[in-house]
Amino acid sequence: MFQSRLLALGGLTAAGALLGAPEGEAAGPGPHRAPCRRSLTEYGLPPAEETHEIVRVPGRPMALVSQMSNSRLVKLRLDPRTEQVTGIRAFALGPSDAMLHGLAVSSRHPGRIWATHEGGNRLLLVDPQPDALDDAPRIEREIAVPGGGHGPHYISEYGDMLWVTLKESNQVLALDHTRPGRHRLFEARPQPIFAAQHPVSGDFYVSQDSASTVLRIDPRSGRTAQIPVPAEQGSTPVGLVAGPGGVWVVLLGTAQAGTGTFGRIGADGRIAWHRLRDPQGHAAGLLHLAFDPPGSRREREPGVWLLGSSIVSDAARDIVVRVRFDPSWTRIVGEEYAALPTQRCKAHRLLPLENSVFVTELTTATVAQLTGSGVSEVCR
Repeated sequence: MFQSRLLALGGLTAAGALLGAPEGEAAGPGPHRAPCRRSLTEYGLPPAEETHEIVRVPGRPMALVSQMSNSRLVKLRLDPRTEQVTGIRAFALGPSDAMLHGLAVSSRHPGRIWATHEGGNRLLLVDPQPDALDDAPRIEREIAVPGGGHGPHYISEYGDMLWVTLKESNQVLALDHTRPGRHRLFEARPQPIFAAQHPVSGDFYVSQDSASTVLRIDPRSGRTAQIPVPAEQGSTPVGLVAGPGGVWVVLLGTAQAGTGTFGRIGADGRIAWHRLRDPQGHAAGLLHLAFDPPGSRREREPGVWLLGSSIVSDAARDIVVRVRFDPSWTRIVGEEYAALPTQRCKAHRLLPLENSVFVTELTTATVAQLTGSGVSEVCR
């Protein structure tokens, strides 16, 4: 049995306060519009000191969450229509000290996921048994991190290649999972966190939080370059994902303050920076970001989800931000904000689905879900 806590936002005042109306628009509806209603539900997971990544199994009503402190994989059964959580089970995935962390959906192996043992120094191909909540996931394959690399953190699949950030040895691993002996290690600065391929140039970019720089890798020539984050924009790049027109990155900031800053890396490696304009976002420490899945109604309008976190500062708010752009993806036209019910939870990762958005809370063994009008579609 799992526990949930619901924060409902009915009516105009509450809805406008939690998710502020887009800039230039009133918080309430017009005379012929139904009121926006949104809610945040928190689902308690089995106890763990650290709850990290979240992915959805394609084509299945199942989401998966990694808990690093005890190396458990948590299965969340979802209602196929509403996406609400209807069941939760946690399973050991390897030794308890292996530090299960990264999760990525595999296209080469449908129904499977890749995972990392950050402490055990292994890459895993896992059958999560998504059709039955009570069936334990099975590790089908293990690949040892080669070449003296250590600390596999983030993992992603690009055809036959796996790209993995090695947090402990400050390297990036590119490995052919069909022939693991074919691999390459790229030196990084402290500490590589996320990696993503640019949709236009094909180059890979890696966020390096402690160094406050972004690593650029040409996978064809093997050449690398460092892109420093300008001090006037902020510091500490963490979340980094491929998105419309480029690779997008967010800045976490320092223990004193964030700057509510994020940017898009163009094909030439230059970063176009954006800053949240609403006062709620001025000092946001942005940890993660995500785009809507293909086919969702929200995808028709340019927008990105940002996650503000208290992970480095208790003064920072744990918030979900929806940023709307103009059709060219160059100008912000609206911002909406939702504060997580449990603050100082060190909000960690975002997962937008077709009708809702999930958030993992690092230190509370909790997953929050944002639902309602304005989430499943644009609320005006």
